[in-house]
Amino acid sequence: MTLEIRFLGPWQVLAADEPVRLAGHRRIGVLARLALNAGQVVQTERVLVDIWGDGTAVTADKQLHIVISKLRDALGPHSTEEVIQTVPGGYRLALDPDRIDALLFARLVKRARTAQEQGGSAAADSLFRTALQLWRGEPLAGLTAPWARIEATRLEEEHRTVLEDHADLRLAAGDHHAVAADLAVHVRAHPLRERPAAQLMLALHRAGRSSEALGVYQGTRRMMVSELGLEPGAELRRLHQAVLVKDPALDLPVPAQRVTLGEPYVPAELPADTHAFTARAAEIDHLRTALGPADLGEAAITVIDGPGGIGNSALAVHVAHAMAARFTDGVIYLNLHGSTPGLDPLPPAQALRHLLRSLGLDGAAVPADPGEAAARYRSLTATGNLLVILDNARDVRQVRPLIPGGSGCRVLITSRDPLATLDNTRHLHLGTLNVADAAALLSRLAGPERVHAEPRAVAQIVHLCGGFPLALRIVGARLAARPDWTLSDLEVRLADATRRLDVLEYADLAIRASIAVSHHHLQEEPAGRDAAHLLPLLGLL
Repeated sequence: MTLEIRFLGPWQVLAADEPVRLAGHRRIGVLARLALNAGQVVQTERVLVDIWGDGTAVTADKQLHIVISKLRDALGPHSTEEVIQTVPGGYRLALDPDRIDALLFARLVKRARTAQEQGGSAAADSLFRTALQLWRGEPLAGLTAPWARIEATRLEEEHRTVLEDHADLRLAAGDHHAVAADLAVHVRAHPLRERPAAQLMLALHRAGRSSEALGVYQGTRRMMVSELGLEPGAELRRLHQAVLVKDPALDLPVPAQRVTLGEPYVPAELPADTHAFTARAAEIDHLRTALGPADLGEAAITVIDGPGGIGNSALAVHVAHAMAARFTDGVIYLNLHGSTPGLDPLPPAQALRHLLRSLGLDGAAVPADPGEAAARYRSLTATGNLLVILDNARDVRQVRPLIPGGSGCRVLITSRDPLATLDNTRHLHLGTLNVADAAALLSRLAGPERVHAEPRAVAQIVHLCGGFPLALRIVGARLAARPDWTLSDLEVRLADATRRLDVLEYADLAIRASIAVSHHHLQEEPAGRDAAHLLPLLGLL
């Protein structure tokens, strides 16, 4: 879904960054009313009263149905599912809250305040900046109904509060020179607010402009006495006195305690996509749905399982590249080496250290105790919109501590094991490619001219490779490296069962290594020694 709704400024509905035209103040009003509660049911009676007024006309219910129909016509071409859903008692806007600027603003602010409470000043600064950048002007501009004005007033008050919360954070970090310039504009726009006046006075004092700080107090006092008939509050008066006597308590803490604030840190750790990725259309649709916005109670974890060489990792990375933009807090990729030849599976404690560093923690801030590290990981992801890819997992014990805590996060896990005991999970089992898809992959790897020239050899190669993408990639690489070979030459080599695994090895790709890992793991399981002994005996047949 590519739709976005913006009303923290001039009203905008965008599809793939292109404006969607909506005509009529009632259509805009209904959409705005639903957007403020995206994902939740808005009662029909509530919509009628808010949009058509208390003196609801007899025909208003019919008019509402017409408005909903027109909105669906306008928005439907830009979505694969019904955007405005009819539910018992009302309507629901089925749009990811992060696609609505006011709801995204609220979520980012909540995360910023949580980060600040946990001592993450740099992360909080990044989140506050990202949230404030969403504002483009007066909220719900052009909507004059009482409900819209009430919501606009609420949003504007929250905006002012967030500006001031961010100013406190920046003052604590020693950013008083820049804060003074920003707050001067804010104080002029809201001359009766004592908090930003106090912040501006402190910023000016720390910048060596104490006389200007005293002038801010005098200007605020005159305005309050003139407009309200009141003297400034006790806190502002105490600050005025402290500036007069140059109280050392107003100075910054020692430099070692200052925090460097900067741009948001958003991990983007995806490996490169596979340029020759082919087929898997149904599986891609399944994963795109899984990574999209989920209703309450839907699974946040998807496990892609299948035998070695079936393309689990390639599919996960391919879909993640297509969906990465949906995750405003970034994408973390971690290879757990559950089935990597020559490497032991990554222990959960080591995996947690990687994940925490990916979230911006430095080495000293990463807890040494695995339980504490897991708790910190869950806290940092509790309100996040993050995609975590846990590639090549060995078993459930390895991945269970690595599941993020936030309902807005999504997890993609690839494994040879289905990880059936993992809670809150969708499962996608990958099978081999059919003949047509396997031939298409070979064509992309070896060149369409060579493949089209020898259809019988292609069919036999696909059969001998068993429809496994890894085997086809190796065959394609061999053909690309030997333009003098015909496909019939390669077919003859593959037909020799005693040397087939030798042929299916090229550079860093090998079917034999993939099988060997599973054979080694088999010996680690209960009664696995007998199974591991039986496997090569079956191979002799």
